[in-house]
Formats: sequence, C-alpha cells, structure tokens
Amino acid sequence: MKNLNPLSSLCLYTLFVVCFFLVSCGGEDEGEETAEQTSDQTEKPTTPESNNLNTQANDVAPADDTELPPAVVEVKKQPNPNGVYLPTGEEKNNQPVYANQEGFSMWFDGTIWKITDETGGGKLISMGSGTINDNWKNGAKARYYPDEEYAKDATFRLAVAFQGSNDNKNAVRLFEQFVMQFPDDKLVAEVYLSLGDLSISEVKPDEQPNYQQIVAARKNYRMVRAKTDDIELASDSTFNEGGLLERIAENPEGLVNHYYTFDENEDEAIQENEFTKAELNASKDFSEYDLNGDKQLDFGELYDLATFESFKEIETLYTTYIEKSKDSEGARVSQATEKIGFACEKQGRPSEMLKMYFENIQKFGNDPSSVGVDEILKKYTKKYLEYQKLYASTLALLNQLQSPDEEVFFTYLNRKGIEEEHEGTVEEIVKDRRKLLPFLNAKFEGMDSEIYSEVARLKGAVFVNADYRNKFKAYLKKYQSYQENFPSDLAPENAFLKLLQQATSNGQKALELRMRAALDAVGSRAAGTYSPQRSDFPAASPGVLVWMAEKMISLNSINDATAAMERLLEVYGDSGGEFLFDANYLLGQAKEKERDFQSAAVYYDSALTNSSWHPNSDDARMRRGMSFFEVGKSTKNQADFEKASSSFEEIRGNTEASLDRRAESSFMMGECRKNLKDYAGAAFLYLETTLNFPSALKWAPKSYEQAIRCYEQSGQVEQVTMIEKQYADWQRKFLN
Repeated sequence: MKNLNPLSSLCLYTLFVVCFFLVSCGGEDEGEETAEQTSDQTEKPTTPESNNLNTQANDVAPADDTELPPAVVEVKKQPNPNGVYLPTGEEKNNQPVYANQEGFSMWFDGTIWKITDETGGGKLISMGSGTINDNWKNGAKARYYPDEEYAKDATFRLAVAFQGSNDNKNAVRLFEQFVMQFPDDKLVAEVYLSLGDLSISEVKPDEQPNYQQIVAARKNYRMVRAKTDDIELASDSTFNEGGLLERIAENPEGLVNHYYTFDENEDEAIQENEFTKAELNASKDFSEYDLNGDKQLDFGELYDLATFESFKEIETLYTTYIEKSKDSEGARVSQATEKIGFACEKQGRPSEMLKMYFENIQKFGNDPSSVGVDEILKKYTKKYLEYQKLYASTLALLNQLQSPDEEVFFTYLNRKGIEEEHEGTVEEIVKDRRKLLPFLNAKFEGMDSEIYSEVARLKGAVFVNADYRNKFKAYLKKYQSYQENFPSDLAPENAFLKLLQQATSNGQKALELRMRAALDAVGSRAAGTYSPQRSDFPAASPGVLVWMAEKMISLNSINDATAAMERLLEVYGDSGGEFLFDANYLLGQAKEKERDFQSAAVYYDSALTNSSWHPNSDDARMRRGMSFFEVGKSTKNQADFEKASSSFEEIRGNTEASLDRRAESSFMMGECRKNLKDYAGAAFLYLETTLNFPSALKWAPKSYEQAIRCYEQSGQVEQVTMIEKQYADWQRKFLN
C-alpha cells in the first residue's frame, strides 16, 4: 500500500476505514441524473450495422394491422453504494482511492468525489463535492471518527460486529486492515484468531475447504501464537487449527484436488505469504505413496497421502503446543495429548499412543480439574483391549495360513441360534466359503478387517498363488513386529493397580479415586472394596463423580447420587459434552427411582441436548420415552404419549441401534396408541413390529399377542383369525 502524507493518513484513513455510508441514494431522479453524468466510455454511437438490424426487424413485421405488444424495457436495479470503504493504496489526482466490499471505487476527479464501478471512469453510482467530508448527493453523509486512536478501536469493534452478523466479507476486510495498520497492537492476536475462523466460514457443513482456504486459515492461526503469550489465545488457535486438520483428515477433498492440479507458480505465490514449501508439501517426495509402483499416484493413493499428511500435521501441531505449555494447567495439556495419541494411532503407531496416554495419567492424574485425564483413561482402556485383540487374532490367522495341512475344529452359532460344528484342514475350510466365514468369525474376532476381506475374497488362492503367499508372509512379519512393540507391561489391570498402590502410599486421593474407577471399569477385583463417600467429592474428577453416582444409584443412595451429579454440573459445567450428558443421564435415573417421571424425562432430554452422540444416547432416548409413557398413564394426556412415541421413533429409525432395542421401541409405539384407545393404530404398529423385526424373539411374539387383543377389543374377528395364523407361521419358523 502506498504511504499517504501524515495529514491524509490521519483524516482520510480514519474517515473511511471505519465506515462510509451513503443514505437516500438511488431513486428515479438520481437515476436520470447519474445517467447524464456517466463516462463517455458507456456511450456507444449508432453504427451502420445496428441500422441494418433495425431495418431487418421492420421487414419481418406482420402485413396486417395487428398491434404488437409494447417492448419490455428491462429496468436495471440501481446499485447500492453504501458500505465500508478502505484505502486501496492507489492515488488519483493526488488523492487516495478507496473501495468497498462490492468492488465500487471512490476517487477524486480533480473537482468532485465520485463512486463508480471503475477507478477513473465507468458507471457513475454517486457523487459528492470537492471536500470528502461534505454531504454527498441527496444528503448522504460519511460517518467517521476524529483521530487515529478512535479509528483503531472503531475498526476492531465494527469488524467484530460484522462477524457477529455473518457479514464475513466486510469482517475480513476490516480485520485485515487492522493488522496492516496496527501490527503490534495488543488486540492483533484476537484479530488473527477471527481471521482464521473466517477463512473457512463460507464452507458449508456438507462441503470441504479448498487448498487456499486451508492455507489462509492455518496461516492466521499460526500468527495468533506468534503475536501473543496469552495461553488462552494460543490454546484456542491450536485447537481450532487442530479441528480444521481433523476435518481435512476425515475427507481431504481440498488437498486431493490441489495435488491433482498442482501448480508450482501458485505455491510460490503462497510461499511469499509466509509459508514454506515443506509446510505445503510442495517439495515432498510422493514416491512412498506409490503403492503399486507405477510412478504415478492414482486417486486412492493421493487420498491416502492427504489423510496421512493431515494426521502428521495434527501430531506436530499439538506436540509443539505441549512443549510450549509445560508449565500450564494440565486440562488442556491432557486434551492435546489425547489428540496426539489419536494422530499416532491413525498413522499406524498405537503403541506410542498408549505409552503417551499412560505418562499423561501418571503426570496429571492427581489433579481432579484436569478433565482430559478422564477422557484419556476411557480411551486408554478401550484402545489397549482393542489392539490386544487385533494383534492376537490377526496373528493367529496368519500363522494358521502358513500351515494349510493343520487340522482344526470349531463351533459356530448360526443365525437361527443353532450351534454348528466344523472340522477339517485349514486349506479345506478356507476353500469352502460356507465354512470360511464361520471359521473367521468364530476364531478370529477383532482381527484386521482388510486381511479378513482379502482371505474371504481369495479363498484357496492364498495357498496356490506365489504372489499371494508372499503377501501373507509379509502380513505375518508386519504383525509380528506390531506384537513385539506392543506395551504388554501396560495392560490396564496391572498398570492401574500399580498406580493405585502408588497413590495410596503417597496420599494422592484424586489419583487413587481415578484408579479405583478405572479398575472397576475393567472388572478387576484387585482394588478391593470401596464405598463412595460424599467426603471424597472434592478430590473427585468428573469421571469419578459419574462412577460414584452410578454406584450410589445401584445402592439406592439416591440423595448422594443426586449430590454427586449436582457437584459435577456446578464445578465442571463448562467442560460440556459427555460429562454434561452423564450428569443429566444419571439425574434422570435418580428421578426414575423416586418415580418422578416428569423430572426424569426433562433430565434425559437435557442429556441428549448436550451430547446426542454419547454411547448411552439410545438408552437415554428409551428412558425418556418410558418416562413420558409413565407420565401419560397417570395424566391420560395425549401430548405425553405423543412425546413418548416420538422418543421411541428416534430409536426405531436408528439403523445403528441393536435389533432388540429397535423392536422394543416399535412395540412401545404400539403401547402408546393402545393407551389412547386407538386400537386400530396400535394394531398397525404391533404388526409393523412383527414385519420389520421378525427375529426379535422377545418383542415379535409380544407384538402378535397385542395385535390380536386390539382386534378383539374392536370386534374384528376376521382380523383376529388372520393374525393368529401369521403368529403360528412365525412360531414354526423361528421357535422350532
């Protein structure tokens, strides 16, 4: 931007960086006047060609006296010149040129100020006088602040206001103007944080950010950390950037499109914008992703590259954050550690993830306010057991495939619940598809899904094709390496017991309670017995409070359980997410025990509002439905039964819910209609249950029986006979 002289920098900048609003612009009078004042560039003389066209048009007119409809003249809407005008860095007739968010140019023609669609010409939109601060046409005025100090404050506040009203285009322009004029101001880090968020604000939920948006957002987030020592701002920028990278890793469409249309000149232009080639992957050797060795990357290989690189960037981002936050409170550090572990796992290094998680538990486990430790504890146990099973099952299969003549015997429970017995050599079973899938499912639960699919697809070719034999030997070697590096000494039961003993010896009450809860979760009795006490609440983290409340509810200590969850909401309410779900979910159960079903339904509703994706969300929906159902039975109010039915319907339509849960929900929808004495509607829902969930051995027969009762109640004898026959057919098929 070209420097203005000191006077214009003070007056004109402060005038237009904040806001230039024209009022009472447009209208018929103005339209006629501005048309006369339009530049000669817009006046086009009549040409012979145009006269010829007119003549031809007359020649084809109808011969009779039929009147033609009047020509429709398109009335062009007068553009609105109002908006925020910022200096462009150019000058015209010794005065600075300004532009607004719509691209209109405001410039001095030597006599008056004009707003046109081009600097120095174009269509005239509005005009002022020789002095920019004077009234413009039709009484329009410029609003401005008198000195630079106010201009800075106004720029920031106006940008925030635009951001709050979702006028992102103006917000970006004003924030960018702020960092350009006041690069060392105390607010500049906050401005960069907003610019980072705004860089991807136009991306819809079902779309993915493109490469340029990703680059812009990450640059701004990095600038936050470069411009501040405030740990909160640094944390916000880190986790916002991490969230963006997770979104990219989940669907790296923007990066893949960039790799397909890679333009070295474009990357060089971006590099000038403070990015290095390494950060943009511009100079990366992609050969390691050329899995089929054809010296080029197909879409799948590019997709893997983009995904892997995104997880690698997540790991780097949070590792750097932790290194700079060693002396800060543990909650954010634990959350960052969980993100690093997640990235390590996605890069094929789950053992590193587990070791990292255990170190974090050791370091921050005695701080109840370090909420991230509770999340890590849950993931640690789940992931350890998952990978322990994955490695053991996959290795067992791969070893057996190396011995095709080995005799094996296994039992398998088929879909009808009948146990089948199979035996034969490994090769015989693998070649027989009817035995292969039961063999894989019965003996190798939790194995590598890709290897499972390959064995199911290749069958006997695994033994006869040399390439396939070598491929499975490579798989075996890889999984042997995984198993050797797996931290068997950190098995949850042993590791948690060791930490419990350490905590008890050192008087670390918060760590002790966490370990008792963790050992209980894995079903270990090694910790001995423990009865939760209210006196332990101050040392209890959110996860421990949830565990205590569950114990108290099971012992019918309802008041104590309620107190535990009320403390969780009071002390850790800002943590949000799953803890708020847990608190409201358990408060709902406590109210159920007291038979206060109205309050229970409200708590379950609050739980689902806070975390509808929680593992217990379907149970909360079922309990909410049952609570409204009980309320309806006492009030006889149709609205309560409708609420219950709506909650049940959410579960019935969830294809990820268990078959039994969906069948129960469908049955309960029939119960709601029956209690309203809508026997026809109830019978329909009961029969719908038998049709949609015939293998639900508990709910299908109940539905048949209730449908028969409904038809009996309404006197439809023919329907009763028909349903009894269908019920008998179902019993022969599913019970015999």
